[in-house]
Amino acid sequence: MMLPLYPNEVFGRATGMVVGTLTGIAFGFVLERSGFGRAPILAAQFYGTNMRVFKVMFSAIATAAAGMAVLAGLGLLDLGLLTFPETYWWPQLVGGLLLGVGFIGAGYCPGTACVAAASGDVGGMLTYLGVMLGSLVFGFTYPVFADLYVAGKAGVLRLDTLLGLPYGVVAAAVVAMAVGCFFGAEALERWFAKRAHQEAPDTLKRPRNRSFVALAALALAAVATLAIPQSVQSAVVRTPAPVKVVPLVDAALRLPESVWLVDVRDAKLCKEKTLPRAVCLADLPKGAAAAAPSHKRLVLIGTDTVKEVPAALADFPGEVASLQGGYPAFAAELLADLPAEVTQTMTPARLAEYRLRGALHARLTGAAAPVAAPAPVVVPVAPTGAPAKKGGGC
Repeated sequence: MMLPLYPNEVFGRATGMVVGTLTGIAFGFVLERSGFGRAPILAAQFYGTNMRVFKVMFSAIATAAAGMAVLAGLGLLDLGLLTFPETYWWPQLVGGLLLGVGFIGAGYCPGTACVAAASGDVGGMLTYLGVMLGSLVFGFTYPVFADLYVAGKAGVLRLDTLLGLPYGVVAAAVVAMAVGCFFGAEALERWFAKRAHQEAPDTLKRPRNRSFVALAALALAAVATLAIPQSVQSAVVRTPAPVKVVPLVDAALRLPESVWLVDVRDAKLCKEKTLPRAVCLADLPKGAAAAAPSHKRLVLIGTDTVKEVPAALADFPGEVASLQGGYPAFAAELLADLPAEVTQTMTPARLAEYRLRGALHARLTGAAAPVAAPAPVVVPVAPTGAPAKKGGGC
C-alpha cells in the first residue's frame, strides 16, 4: 500500500504542511472558479433557484468515493489509514442547524467565506471574522456545552460497514445517486425559478454529460476491482510480526479503522482488563475473521508475545501482528506511573517518545500529563583535522 502518503510516512511533517498548503490553495481556486466566492450564488441554493453548490459538492463526493474504491481495489490505497470522524448525533444535528442559519444569513460558509475574503469581498471578510469570533466564544463557554458536545456518540459510521457491502459497490451506488440527483436538481431549478419569475440557470449539457461518462467509468472500474483476488497468506506458516506498545496504542486511538485488536487471553482476564478498542476472542462470532476487512491489521494480545495465529483467526485475509510482551507490557508502559526521566540532555527523538507516552498515559488513566520538558541541549562536537575553508565571493 502506497496511499495515503503521510500516514505511510512517505514524507515528514514539513513536507506534509507544504503539500497541505498547496492543496488548500488549489481547493480555494476551484471553489472560486465555481462561483463560490459570490454570496448570491450560494444563497440561491436555499431558494432552489440555483443548485450549483449541490452539484459541485456532490460531484466531488462521488469522484472521491469512486476514486478511492479504485485505488483500494488495486492495492494502492489503505482505507484503514484514512481518518473518519466519529458520529455524535445531537451536537452534529444542532451544529448543522446553526451552520445552515449562518450560511443563509451571511451568504457564506466558513470555506467559501475564506475564498471570498481572499478575492477581496468585504462580506466574506466579515463572515470569516464572525467565524473566528464564534469559535472564540465557544472555546470560553465550552464547559456549558460539554455534555452536549459528546451526546449521542455512535462511533465511526460508514455506509459500507453499516450495509455490509464492499466499498466498491457503495461507491458505485453513490455515483448513480449523484447522477440521478443532478437531473432532479435541474428540474427543481426550473420549477423554483418559474415560481420566482426568474430565468433558470443555463445547463452546459456537453460538459455535464462528459462528467457523467467519467463518473460512470470510475464506478464500473470500482466494481471491477472486486474481481481481483486478494492475497491470502497460509495460516500454517503465518508468524505474527511483533509490534511495540506505544505505537500500537497511538494508532488504535488515532486511527481506529486501521487496526483490529483481538485479546486472545482467557475470557475472564480479557473481560476484566484489556486494551482500548480491543475485543475478546471468546466474544467473536464464528466466521468473523474471514469476514473482517483485509485492509486492517489484526493485532493479537496475549499474556506474552503471541507466536502463532489462533485457529479461530486463521482465515483473516490481512496482515497479522502481535503485541510485544502482551498485556503485561501494555500495563507496565502506559498504566503504571511514568518515571521522572526528563532531562536537558535527552535527544529530541527520546523527548518526543516520552511526551507521546505521557499523553497516552494521561488519556488512559486520567492522570495529569507530564509537565513540558525543557528543550534538549545540543552539545557541540569539537572539530577535528584542518579547519574548513570559509566561503568567499558575494
